[in-house]
Amino acid sequence: MAEKAHILIADISGFTDFNAATEIDHAAHIIAELLEVMIEAEDTGFTLAEIEGDALLMYRKGDPLPRVELVDQCRRIFDAFHRQLMVIERDTVCRCSACQGSSVLTLKFVAHYGFIKEIKVDRFTKATGTEMIVAHRLMKNDVDSHEYILITEACCEAMGEGDDAPGQVWLKASQAYPSVGAVPFRCAMLSDFRATIPKPQPRPRFSVVKGDDNLEIGIHAPVRDVYQTLINVDKRPDWLEGVETIDRDLTSERIGMQHNCIFHGFTLINKSVFAEYDSQHARYSEEVRVV
Repeated sequence: MAEKAHILIADISGFTDFNAATEIDHAAHIIAELLEVMIEAEDTGFTLAEIEGDALLMYRKGDPLPRVELVDQCRRIFDAFHRQLMVIERDTVCRCSACQGSSVLTLKFVAHYGFIKEIKVDRFTKATGTEMIVAHRLMKNDVDSHEYILITEACCEAMGEGDDAPGQVWLKASQAYPSVGAVPFRCAMLSDFRATIPKPQPRPRFSVVKGDDNLEIGIHAPVRDVYQTLINVDKRPDWLEGVETIDRDLTSERIGMQHNCIFHGFTLINKSVFAEYDSQHARYSEEVRVV
């Protein structure tokens, strides 16, 4: 039978341009990492129905939440998303357009309330119904922003009036869709809230002291090409003699990332600790231990 539920969609804005104009492997790593952070930040009892490329579709059956709880949940997800994005920006060592351009990404939310129907498809449970269609249609709207919380009037009426976060301003509007008609909603921008999210602490400066076991190799190639080859962990077996396979964290190359170079009979555990780059000069350092 159909049941009433909150429907919440958290959608990464800027995903299409980011994904189209960047190296697909690192773009995919970054998007997956951000989606995981968003999922972990949900703590109000929502069920994750689907991951739709760049968006999370969630629902919560039962009585409606107080309005302030729904808004706070959206803001916690938004906060976690941007904190992680700032960590990625701080720690990246890669110069590709995905790693350098992730700051274009942000987040918007659509919240609705109405009847849904859960159906079983093989091993999966899917939520369906007219109200799910309404929520999805609202992702395409005329709101002049890429970061906001949009709550339908149907959802507001179900929750009742309540306190919002201090300084949160709501604008009333509606959007018309074929087969659905006009859908009234309230919308609050998140740009001012994003400005309050603190930046992560800078990493401590790492210094390298040269000993007697230095090896210098002259390479006649552009600085960027040499640097990108050096930090590309997956390509180590192509130029580092004796490496059979690479065991690595599934993330884009950044400070703190660990990867293991597996040789015949032993393994080097490598951890990125420092990177510095400009068009004429580059430095990259790893801590290495043998096991």
